[in-house]
Amino acid sequence: MVNEKSLIDTIIKDGIGRITINRAEKRNAMTLGMWRDLGAVLEAWAENSEIRTLIIAGDGDLSFCAGNDIKEYVTIRVTPEQRETYDATTTHTYDLLRTFPKPTIARITGFCVGGGMELALLCDLQIAADTATFGVTPARLGIGYKLNDVQLLLTNISAKHAKEILYTADRFPADDAVRWGLISRSVPAGELDATIATLAARIAANAPMTVNALKQTIHEAIKAEPNEDLCNALVAACDASSDRIEGQAAFAEKRKPKFTGT
Repeated sequence: MVNEKSLIDTIIKDGIGRITINRAEKRNAMTLGMWRDLGAVLEAWAENSEIRTLIIAGDGDLSFCAGNDIKEYVTIRVTPEQRETYDATTTHTYDLLRTFPKPTIARITGFCVGGGMELALLCDLQIAADTATFGVTPARLGIGYKLNDVQLLLTNISAKHAKEILYTADRFPADDAVRWGLISRSVPAGELDATIATLAARIAANAPMTVNALKQTIHEAIKAEPNEDLCNALVAACDASSDRIEGQAAFAEKRKPKFTGT
């Protein structure tokens, strides 16, 4: 499926959903309309049982996403009311990605900056080309940076490294991003697509109820007060599933399991 009316392209194949930000000539910078379209896709796909893994990518190799389209700010983000509307739209899309029930992978090449880096950090895994660079630039633009955005950064890296990123507004190489824990790993650019394809396929081949339950449990486990009842219910649902029976039978019969998500 390709959404030709927007700059957000989508396709589903072999249990893997792929969203591509299709604006390479603008380094895949996001307009307000693109944030709305991305949110609509995430909302629709959240309940799509065909999708077991989601990949988010930028078109081309020069940029994953260069953040928000700053040129729009002079017309649609001028008044307090406009800024409130803009922030509400992006926050809603962020929340949809953060709570997306299936594992998510960011495929990162080139620039990964500002809102683009937030987009990547909201994914479960970030796999980057070793030539990618990362940065957050509100200090260069004279704009504020919301508490939620700072908290997102601090859930991934230490305050010391966050301060360097935010205070300098510089771009940092993939080696630093890996060392700081900003991304999962980097690989040679020529190996990026094969690495992600293998990773996504391995995740998609596993029991979807278990994988999705693990995602929810991990999110609860890092909270100050995790919902233990929810986590116990997730375990019980997996144990009562037909996939649990299939998984054990396949193990005993030394064959690949055929999971249905039930």
